[in-house]
Amino acid sequence: MHKPLTLLAATCLTLLAGCVTINVYFPAAAAEKAAQQIVGNVLGSATSSTPASSNPAPAGSAPSSASSSGGGGSLGAAVLDFIIPPAAAAEPNMEISTPEIQAIEARMKANFEQNLEPLLKAGVIGFTADGNVAVRDLNAASLPQRAGVSQAVASANRERADLYAAIASANGHPEWEPKIRAVFAQTWIQKARPGWYYRDSSGAWQRK
Repeated sequence: MHKPLTLLAATCLTLLAGCVTINVYFPAAAAEKAAQQIVGNVLGSATSSTPASSNPAPAGSAPSSASSSGGGGSLGAAVLDFIIPPAAAAEPNMEISTPEIQAIEARMKANFEQNLEPLLKAGVIGFTADGNVAVRDLNAASLPQRAGVSQAVASANRERADLYAAIASANGHPEWEPKIRAVFAQTWIQKARPGWYYRDSSGAWQRK
């Protein structure tokens, strides 16, 4: 008679343990989606939007397993819905709409349009594997450009550091900053336009 209650209690404890995991794991898919949006906005790329192919899977997998398990699955699904609402069990969104993040993004876009874009087109600078920009060939800059290259690069890298830290803090996990930086590093390179340069993890410059 007490067996179903014992099973239910064990199920609840297992699900509660799962809640702890959900709260601490790094949401890579959400971070990639956020990076695609911000990098696309900063670079002004026509292809800034990408299909969120990895997000629907976690949300869709739970209902299918529950419905295929018959009567026993109904109880498990009911307990799951009680402890973790279906919306909470899905892949979370990453907060990127705070005033601080929006202000940093606006500064980055202005710096890109005024300073970085001409330097990227000329091959003077490029994106790096650590989420920054760096000087590739100062000789590729025109004489009027050269005076401002170092300042533009330093400013861009400060903005990037501020952005990655602000996103991590806005989502309640400052320790995520290195992972957010890594996701953005891949996205800057992915969205680099043909002819732009990037420096890979070995330190070698590559041209897209």
